[in-house]
Amino acid sequence: MFVSFKQRWFMEKGGSSGKSKIGFWSLISIVISAQLGASIFLLPSQLAQFRTLGIFGWMIGGLGAILLTIVFSFLCIKTAKTGGPHIYAKMFFGEKIGFFTTWVFWCGSWACNPILIATAVNYLMSFVGDMSLSMKLTCEILMVLSLTWVNHLGIRTTGVTEMFLTVLKVLPLLVIPVFAFMNMNVENFSEMTPMNMSSSETIIKATILSFWGFVGLEGGTTPASVVHNPKRTIPLAIILGTAFVALISVINTISVFGIIPPAELENVGAPFAKIMVTLFGGAYDKLIGAITFVMCYGSLNAWIFFSGQIAKSAADENIFPAFFKKPNKHGAPGRALWTGTFGTIVILFLQKSPLFGDKIGSFLDMSVIIYILLYTMAVLAYLKFMKIEKVSSMGQLVITLLALAFCLLILVNSSLYDFSAAILLLLAGIPVYWRMKKSSGSSEYLSV
Repeated sequence: MFVSFKQRWFMEKGGSSGKSKIGFWSLISIVISAQLGASIFLLPSQLAQFRTLGIFGWMIGGLGAILLTIVFSFLCIKTAKTGGPHIYAKMFFGEKIGFFTTWVFWCGSWACNPILIATAVNYLMSFVGDMSLSMKLTCEILMVLSLTWVNHLGIRTTGVTEMFLTVLKVLPLLVIPVFAFMNMNVENFSEMTPMNMSSSETIIKATILSFWGFVGLEGGTTPASVVHNPKRTIPLAIILGTAFVALISVINTISVFGIIPPAELENVGAPFAKIMVTLFGGAYDKLIGAITFVMCYGSLNAWIFFSGQIAKSAADENIFPAFFKKPNKHGAPGRALWTGTFGTIVILFLQKSPLFGDKIGSFLDMSVIIYILLYTMAVLAYLKFMKIEKVSSMGQLVITLLALAFCLLILVNSSLYDFSAAILLLLAGIPVYWRMKKSSGSSEYLSV
């Protein structure tokens, strides 16, 4: 019995290839971990400016994220292709759009890691003490290299590591609300909206801000080639994983609001540390620092995993150069993993530069637009599929249109400056695209 459970959920062997594959529990751990990073500790204070409606904004953000995962599930189940949203961009909109969607998606998967890494190291200093600039950079690079090596050892090692880290991350978020709900002050929820904003404006801004906590929801669709029974496992993992993240995020935010009045909370840098001091007394900054470091470390592991799988699946579909196709001796996309890691380390160095540091931070803060554009492309791909295949399901149409409306809500209410990162990445992809297609000798691809 133990062996059959283990084979089904954890390390299925993949047909004649003999490659290890992950099952539901490993994949859902990766999905949860990608989304459940430092944001859950940071967003309650930021949402406090919107008072109680800030919680509703997070609820709407979570609902939008779940709708998007359902659309991704439709694409995974109904189409002949699996492997990620970039695969659907090529399938329904052609080679050019497929390449640039993949390029932006892949670059975003490793270019945004430095913010996660910097947050982890800042919290690490709460229990190891201050670090010099060179020590921080060394620690950050070691984080990236250690987790790239874990992923280099193959999908089985990645799955084991992520399941362990996810359990460590989730336990505190299940325990804290239990005590908070027994001691919360309902009067803290009396102020529904800030005095200088309308209810609709408040909810829209809170929804856009809260969606930071769900970036990465699509990641579970990328490793289809190393997932056992992907057409069943992937939809279950991404929907249930995202729903769990939404639920635990909202519950913990309610807990924070119930203990710390929102007017006070918006000026609190470490709300969970303050909650634990309020509930139990003593000092908990080191404990919260350790928990946040583990959360960021687990999320980084998931994003490094995604970056390798994105490039590998794109190369398999001839969207990316064949260089990324060849797996290493452990069956992992080693070349893709180490290429992404090199890019991350370059940005880490730039972050420490007085000339580029503040600009790099602003660039990375725009990453949510990159992913919303990607999600919009996937939703449009499914609408095109429904039209081509004459799918008459009213339920699927309503869900897909609601997901599209959610994406448009965020895009329309974002400034033009927020699109800068996506535009820069698109421009950076042009010479790569031109070089790749020139070497293939295809005149069709050269007419960009």
